[in-house]
Amino acid sequence: MTITINDSFADQVIAFLKTLPKEAAKIEPSRPWYADEMKRRVEEYKSGKMETYPLDQDFWDRMDKRIDEMDSH
Repeated sequence: MTITINDSFADQVIAFLKTLPKEAAKIEPSRPWYADEMKRRVEEYKSGKMETYPLDQDFWDRMDKRIDEMDSH
């Protein structure tokens, strides 16, 4: 079962859950989607498999072009 709690009520819900027997509920901190993405990228970097790009003017020109493309959609 998954229950989504409004952040403004999180403290109250956690306090309630702590009144239940330990085996009744398992509390796991929420992980935004980017936490998994960051973990993947860190592992890729550590393994030496991550592609890197020189930060020259050509790089920034390509970035500007890509951002413009994304903005137009």
